[in-house]
Amino acid sequence: MTPGEKLAALNALLKRCKKAPFYREKLPERELRSLSELKQIPLTTKEQLRRCSPYDLVCVPRKELYQYHESFGTTGTPVSTWLTKEDFKFNARHINTGGINFSKEDVVLVRFPYAISTIAHYVHRAAQLKGACVIPASSRSTVSPFTRIIHLMQKLEVTILACLPLQALLLAETAELLGFNPAKDFPNLRAIFTAGEPLTDGKRKLLESIWKVQIINNYGMTETGSQINDCEFCRPHPDENSFIYEILKEDLQTDAEPGETGYLVVTTLNKEATPLIRYLTGDRAKLIHEECPCGKEKVIEIRGRMQNTIKVGRRVLDQWDLDDLVSLLPYRRFWIAGPGTRGVKFVIEKENCSGTLSAHFIRKLEQLHEVPLEVEIVPKGTLLDRSKLLSVGRIGKPRYIYTAAEMQQKTYLKAEETKFL
Repeated sequence: MTPGEKLAALNALLKRCKKAPFYREKLPERELRSLSELKQIPLTTKEQLRRCSPYDLVCVPRKELYQYHESFGTTGTPVSTWLTKEDFKFNARHINTGGINFSKEDVVLVRFPYAISTIAHYVHRAAQLKGACVIPASSRSTVSPFTRIIHLMQKLEVTILACLPLQALLLAETAELLGFNPAKDFPNLRAIFTAGEPLTDGKRKLLESIWKVQIINNYGMTETGSQINDCEFCRPHPDENSFIYEILKEDLQTDAEPGETGYLVVTTLNKEATPLIRYLTGDRAKLIHEECPCGKEKVIEIRGRMQNTIKVGRRVLDQWDLDDLVSLLPYRRFWIAGPGTRGVKFVIEKENCSGTLSAHFIRKLEQLHEVPLEVEIVPKGTLLDRSKLLSVGRIGKPRYIYTAAEMQQKTYLKAEETKFL
């Protein structure tokens, strides 16, 4: 899309948005003369979306509404998202622009939650559009516990597992409990399609080392739909024909430089029912200019939520940074982190391996990452009660980062604290 075409699409979006009570008084009367004028429009925040839910963001007649969803995993009033039939089809087609390459030869087990969330429905439709067979096996259902999923994967010769990164890890743990080797005992599995939480380089390498298959990720959210797909070379490329991306510095006004981490703001050019203009997603991100073998030249790293960071002096460490550190340790599967007495404290579960963690190694990590570290290795089962994998089917999103007070009080050791199950 040329700059002129994008400007025309943006002005068409603004005209459409004026039909919604939420945007009616916020948008300029005249058309924008340049893409740079978009910055004159105030940011849209999640709190504003909560206040205008369920109907004040709707830009089409109600008879054109096709499907309804809400953001989940958030506190307070949920955010309403409506879809037209075309919105729904767009998201399914958008997933198919990435590197997962569903085909008629595939059996796709969808482990994302179906209830009120969006990604399961989009992946389900995307796979079927390419002729694949779909097994709907929601993670938030008591009828599809982890053990049943493992047996389904073997019995039905699943070729693609679609799930949160954490689910892929927990399913590997379940397979091991049942006596299977994830890397050898699922010979038909060719890829894992992930979404729903940040997939850092460290987490991707961990999952690849366990399952020995390609990990293809999709970034999106209930409010915006599918936004960023991994290509076949596992690099996340922005879709600049369907979205306008901004990465802003902490002042939420100045553009971050390429290679600098900032806060992701997204404008949805194609969404019909509940489009968003300059939506502050709540995610930290980094735009990188690099040539990919697929031919694209831009990569966006999604580095984790704005609130899920640890400050040490002037440094701000996000989930991407923390996963990078953990990826260098001999134990990498289950960990939490928070502010310590002198820097960052990690609590990491021991695994069935012979790795050691010397004081000299910790000092080398501190020098490499320029941050004081405290690492506590706890017995296997401290952060994840594996016996539950043999009985439960429902699971929420993981929690990795804790406050200083919670770390000091060891809240993460309390039975009622939800960590990974």
